[in-house]
Amino acid sequence: MKKPRLAISFSGGRTSAVMTKLCVEKFGDTHDISICFANTGCEHENTLKFVNDCDKHFGWGVVWLEAVVNPEKGKGVRHKVVNYETASRCGKPFEAVIAKYGIPNKFAPQCTRDTKEAPITSYLRSKGWNKGSYDTAIGIRADEMDRMNLDENKRFKYPLADAGWTKEDVKRECSSWLFDLALEGEHYGNCVWCWKKSLRKLLTLAKDSPRVFDFPRAMEAKYGMTNERTETPRTFFRENRSTVDIIELAKTLNFEPYRDIDQTEMFSMASYDVFLDTGSACGESCEIGADD
Repeated sequence: MKKPRLAISFSGGRTSAVMTKLCVEKFGDTHDISICFANTGCEHENTLKFVNDCDKHFGWGVVWLEAVVNPEKGKGVRHKVVNYETASRCGKPFEAVIAKYGIPNKFAPQCTRDTKEAPITSYLRSKGWNKGSYDTAIGIRADEMDRMNLDENKRFKYPLADAGWTKEDVKRECSSWLFDLALEGEHYGNCVWCWKKSLRKLLTLAKDSPRVFDFPRAMEAKYGMTNERTETPRTFFRENRSTVDIIELAKTLNFEPYRDIDQTEMFSMASYDVFLDTGSACGESCEIGADD
């Protein structure tokens, strides 16, 4: 009898890493497991290092994937297999998606689908795993259940949420490892400049490390009218803000910079501001299924 199939989407964050470790420990002997990391080319270098460290330390056999986009209409996104050394650091997979489908934003939130979910699905299909023949484990905790996709047809599983694991539980587990995800703060999590992040996170990044916005600024300049049906170029950020708008706002707006604290505490802070703090709790990673 064939073993049940379990695909694990390892996004490169701590939560996803802990989820992967627990799944391998629990299901390693009973399931056929495939662990995939989909690289967009816009991840922080230390995210890539963390994926590699996890893989080498725990012996997971992570498959590194990137999107391959056929510019012909009607042709979907496929994949190519890369590794830590050859993975893009300059956004090439992401740019290929943008060149065909246009700038992703709140009204066209297809980027995770095309840069992560599609390459993983393509890879699994190439090894005979057709849709419906496997479950996909995704690293979302019990304290961020609003990010879960509950479409049963997707067969997404959320082991940490089901087990009641919170951010503090994940921190406690990672503190026992010999390595860590060494980001300057969770607001640097992948993709570093992600449009889903709160304005406070983005402004903090723009103030401290404006160069992280070089890529989205170049994409807006080059592909702002791609697949756009109006005379106004498409931009990445909420309220139709461009990358330049974010950088200039960071220079002029008096705001308290983002700092890593518990999400529940953030909502009870006197400094919490709907204008600044509305956004996805994407934290240090971006999980597949979130755009559906």
